Amino acid sequence: MASKYFCLVLTADGLAELAPVVKDYLHEGSIGRYLYCREADPGRNYFHVVSERVKDDGSTIESEAFIPHRFVKVVISSPDRKHIGYL
Repeated sequence: MASKYFCLVLTADGLAELAPVVKDYLHEGSIGRYLYCREADPGRNYFHVVSERVKDDGSTIESEAFIPHRFVKVVISSPDRKHIGYL
């Protein structure tokens, strides 16, 4: 179990450019589309995230992404997934 959960909201430009690549990892909430992440680290040349998605057969797949900082609008973190208000 993750010790913290992250929600990464992309800018409009970020969504326009990255949505074709990360579409299977995007979720929809009251503030728009976002990436639910198990890890998020802005302290690199690119914003590093580890995200999971549920496949059609119910299994999960974990992937890492390195996203340009200019594409990140906001990151929300919480020790409990249910406390990220719009999930």
